[in-house]
Amino acid sequence: MIKKYLIIIILLIAPIKSEGFGFLHIPIQEEGRIKPLDSFARNQLLKIYGKSSLTIYDGDKKYKISAIDWLFSVLKQEPSSINQNIFKIENPEVVNALDLDINKKLIYSFNQINEGLNTDNNKELINRLLQTEKKFLTLVEKQIVDLHTKRRLFIELYNSSSCVIPMIDITTLELAEAFNVSPNESVSFSYYLRNQIQIHHNLQKIINSLDLEDTSNSVLMELKLIMDTISVFENELFMRNHSSPMRSSNILKIFPTDIEWKSPWDLIDNLKIGERLSEPNNNILLILEHMFNNNENKNIEYAKFSEYRYIIESETEIKSNILIREVNYNQSNLFLWSLIFYSMTLISLVTLSIFRLYSKQIKLIPIILMIIGFLYHVSGIIIRMTILERPPVSTLYESIIFVGFIIVLFSIILEFIKKDHLSLFIGSIGGIILHYISFGYAADGDTLGVLVAVLNSNFWLATHVTTISTGYGVTVICSLIGHLYLIKAVFNPNNKSQLKTIYNNMLAMTFIALFFTMFGTILGGIWGDQSWGRFWGWDPKENGALLIVMWLLMMIHLKISGMIKAEGYALGLVLANITVALAWFGVNLLSVGLHSYGFTEGAALNLFIFILFELLVGFSLYGMIKYKKYY
Repeated sequence: MIKKYLIIIILLIAPIKSEGFGFLHIPIQEEGRIKPLDSFARNQLLKIYGKSSLTIYDGDKKYKISAIDWLFSVLKQEPSSINQNIFKIENPEVVNALDLDINKKLIYSFNQINEGLNTDNNKELINRLLQTEKKFLTLVEKQIVDLHTKRRLFIELYNSSSCVIPMIDITTLELAEAFNVSPNESVSFSYYLRNQIQIHHNLQKIINSLDLEDTSNSVLMELKLIMDTISVFENELFMRNHSSPMRSSNILKIFPTDIEWKSPWDLIDNLKIGERLSEPNNNILLILEHMFNNNENKNIEYAKFSEYRYIIESETEIKSNILIREVNYNQSNLFLWSLIFYSMTLISLVTLSIFRLYSKQIKLIPIILMIIGFLYHVSGIIIRMTILERPPVSTLYESIIFVGFIIVLFSIILEFIKKDHLSLFIGSIGGIILHYISFGYAADGDTLGVLVAVLNSNFWLATHVTTISTGYGVTVICSLIGHLYLIKAVFNPNNKSQLKTIYNNMLAMTFIALFFTMFGTILGGIWGDQSWGRFWGWDPKENGALLIVMWLLMMIHLKISGMIKAEGYALGLVLANITVALAWFGVNLLSVGLHSYGFTEGAALNLFIFILFELLVGFSLYGMIKYKKYY
């Protein structure tokens, strides 16, 4: 029976493998990392829209557009892209400031936002706000500046590939022959530059055969329109070398070089000054033009992407299978699925408890659900490791995911030992809470970011950081067991055997937590000695780790000396959650010390609320226990 369930579980969490290479897999350099265009698209949509997929409302109907399809329409400058409602305004006062109509969802298109921000009054307002320190701005003013920033990002994206989009329309046969294309075809500015000498030679022949005074001549009229369009691009290239115009954005860095990758406009700039493009970049440019000449992304020939993949693999050290894996990771939402199964585990546990369903087969349901969620969780961590080629804990986001993994892992181990479902209850709650916290950090942008220099050590990431994070996770388990003990002692004090079981689990986990936190702190000191030349420097992060160790040691000594009883010990471990929060998140708020990474803006209020909640819950439950004993 167990084997059967295990086979079902493995089939459920088996990742979908994709061997294809398409538009969404194209590598791009952003924030120092090479990533697939799908990840880039999600990051940009997240910055502008607040979500990684776009919801479009058509009357009462709504449908979703993926980030990569949205980006393709923006890069291709499709008219629909500037009319899609993607700018969400939180405050109606900002809507009034832009003189927009207040709609139900307060979501507006680029055209609407751009028109509102481009009024004379708002232009002056924005210039003044940009010169004012952020701390002196009101909430409405901050939101106007934020909207201005999002608009600039959209404009950058919109104009980033304009030089390779077919914008030069050619209808007459004579001019089509001059440009070596078919009549009623359009060419891009990059096509014109690459073939400029031959085109000019052909055009000169046509001009020589025309009566320049005949303004009604269709060929002459079209030629004038063509040269006007070209002059716009020429002027943009001229201005590009004297300022930073938004029309020639460099945000789309998809052409590989040894150092910083180049954007389409970078390559066009090189063409203009007479430089020859490398063969790989020239081929990529041709493929890119082919992409934008197709009506839809889906109709692009598979052979073109196969060629693109070959160029990337042969000319760079980038592995296309890693790009494909990252896209699969983006689309699989593994951590969302693990959250769903953890939630289902908690619901099933509550249901079994309410209806007192204790048959052997039914009792297997929560553990199966928990294991499925755990395997999704593990799969997400492992895939991230293979993409980044580094250990699982290197950023604040990853530490939250990893600590959640540790909590669930130990809860499953305890469940197999005790078989009382109490461990599953603790593990599911811990997994759910940390998943929700991680989603908050994931909403800030790319979670697969580049490490700061001091962290770029796979050995120490695999030893110190993993060990101390495990200590965080086990300490949180101790605290959750402490919560459970106090709750049971208040509402079911007569069940002595269950209280003793919970207490023994709590005590055993305390020693495990102490081992990992103390050993991890020592390893951190050794790493500090190698990196900074000192073993200990009373850095806030070091003090935070030491605080957890000292707190756990204090609780153990208080217990051994008999100064506290079981409920006092449980209260102490409830408060241990506060020491973990301070060491994990709190020290980041100080923005000092050599551990200057992973700082979180706006976390102070959440941390204060959490500490206040733990104090109130812990002391309230402890007080109720003492009150019942006294009376």
